[in-house]
Amino acid sequence: MNKILIFVITLFLTQFSFSQVTNSQTEQEERNGEIEDSLLNIEQEKHNGHFSGIDVGLNTLLNSSFTTSFPTAPQWNNDIVKSFNFNFNFYDHKILLYKEKVGLVLGLGLNLSKIAFDGNWTLNEVYSKKDSVVYGDTKMDTLNFTRNKLHLAYIQIPFLIEFTPVKNFWISAGVIAGMKLSSNVRQIYTDPKNPKYEYERTIKGSFALNTFKCDATVRFGFGSSFLRTYGAYVSYALIPMFNSTLMANVHPLSFGLNINI
Repeated sequence: MNKILIFVITLFLTQFSFSQVTNSQTEQEERNGEIEDSLLNIEQEKHNGHFSGIDVGLNTLLNSSFTTSFPTAPQWNNDIVKSFNFNFNFYDHKILLYKEKVGLVLGLGLNLSKIAFDGNWTLNEVYSKKDSVVYGDTKMDTLNFTRNKLHLAYIQIPFLIEFTPVKNFWISAGVIAGMKLSSNVRQIYTDPKNPKYEYERTIKGSFALNTFKCDATVRFGFGSSFLRTYGAYVSYALIPMFNSTLMANVHPLSFGLNINI
């Protein structure tokens, strides 16, 4: 009987000791995993640029002399406060060039732009059978527009040199290349005979717009306790918006605020 009791006690102590060792090993493995995850997050943070996020701003059209005046082509005098610029930048990666202070930022984003025409101008698509070329044609419309905007969508890739001279402050400069995905004109107008009702018209076409764009840009921001950073940007189109041999030599300038996530 005593032998049986001793055997049971020995078995219990053995199991208890094994359980303690196993629990201790499990806790140590969890701590090691947390340390590895923390180190991985720190390493990933080093390669997070400041491109991904949301940009909200305005567009204005400039001529080849960098002014907003188009005395011989008044159709390009756009309404700035109604010409919006949205960038939905959903990916970036920073290649470190000098420690964590200088890096090359690459990424991917979507640009949506709206150019509001200042006046009852209509942008139409015209196809020349003689030249087999699509032209953009502007004319003063007899309709009275309450909204008259050119809508543009581009997929875009940044090539930015980013500087982080001090903690919680960054500035970047470079170019953003883009390819046009869609373009159309949307107009809302009233019927002179019945002004209580509004009508909408959409004109689809390429309008001799250049397929590709390349914008020079400067961006900067500060740290934030809520989101990662917030700041501002300004971009200028190095390539004219239209094929300048067929249409006006127009260069959009965009500026606004950004929130990086």
